[in-house]
Amino acid sequence: MTDFLTKLIKIDSELNIPKLHQQVSEIRQVCSKLDKKELPESQIKKLGLVTEQENKTKKVQVANNLLNSFRQYLSLHYGLWSLPNIQTAQIIKEKYNVTSAVEVMAGNAAWSKALSLAEIKVKASDNLVWSKTSKTGKNCFYPVENLDAKTAITKYQDCDLIICSWAPNFGHADIDLINTWKKLEHKPKLLFVGEEFGVTNSEDFWQTTPFSENSALVAVNASFSSFDFIEERFFEIDED
Repeated sequence: MTDFLTKLIKIDSELNIPKLHQQVSEIRQVCSKLDKKELPESQIKKLGLVTEQENKTKKVQVANNLLNSFRQYLSLHYGLWSLPNIQTAQIIKEKYNVTSAVEVMAGNAAWSKALSLAEIKVKASDNLVWSKTSKTGKNCFYPVENLDAKTAITKYQDCDLIICSWAPNFGHADIDLINTWKKLEHKPKLLFVGEEFGVTNSEDFWQTTPFSENSALVAVNASFSSFDFIEERFFEIDED
């Protein structure tokens, strides 16, 4: 994936399709910001070529495959499993009335960076025992405290929000986190970011966890449109 951008720029110049050029330009802008440990102002638009003009030629298929590889590139090159943006962080602050937050299993803590840019007081935590094969946790956007999720939310339980992005789909770290959260006297809002029944969180998480549906969550997810090939969004855990 190291020459991902080179290949994408090359196929863009060869095809000369306006829609592709716009998407490649946006990808390059995002990567330029991430290289400087900055974050995009808003979520990247959905990627892909689907109109009749963009017919199914071999080069168009190559371009589509590259666009669909962008999220993989983010995870391998930047250690990011989600692409935080400042607009979504501000909406979280406003809709949930958040002044303080804890990010658990934070990896490179990009969501903590986004929340801090929304003027939220943030603590990021991760002991990285779940991350062995990527740059996750090795190229941080925000300072990360060496704590497992249960210890972190117990230590900082007076916060307004706990956020967890793309918890691993092995083990029971997600369920252990929820069970610890349920025992807290003061229960902050608990938000997970991931793909329902996808490669995030355990099977038990999706089968047994009650989720809330409310206007705040709808507003957050409306600002967090993601890539065509996955359905990534926020999930709020119900206290009951």
